[in-house]
Amino acid sequence: MIPFVLAVSLFLALGTGVSATCEACPNCDYESISISQGDACLNYWTCEGDTITCYYPSVANPGTFNFCSYSQPNDWPVNEGSSEFCFPYAGVNSKCEPGNDPYNVGTSACTASYGYVGEGNSGLLKRS
Repeated sequence: MIPFVLAVSLFLALGTGVSATCEACPNCDYESISISQGDACLNYWTCEGDTITCYYPSVANPGTFNFCSYSQPNDWPVNEGSSEFCFPYAGVNSKCEPGNDPYNVGTSACTASYGYVGEGNSGLLKRS
């Protein structure tokens, strides 16, 4: 009987917890680089109103960025950006962890007006 009560208590504790969900920029775009470099990864994002814009360094055109903008509603489809490297929808970050989570669904607001990520291959612009 005690294991059953403990199991139910644990279930209720986990089931009633508040969890956040954020809309997130995809980590890397589809621009084909090389196997050794991988794809260009998220450098920074901006958020204004109900639009999040994700910026990726361009390998094809060094010193420039590719960008993909996503807006509500309907699961945050891409509303601007090239189909060659944009994902069709913004992702979901179920823990709202930095740094690719521009929009917090729970509060219906931007987490900030911009955020720098600079991970992985996002430093490709600095290559000589």
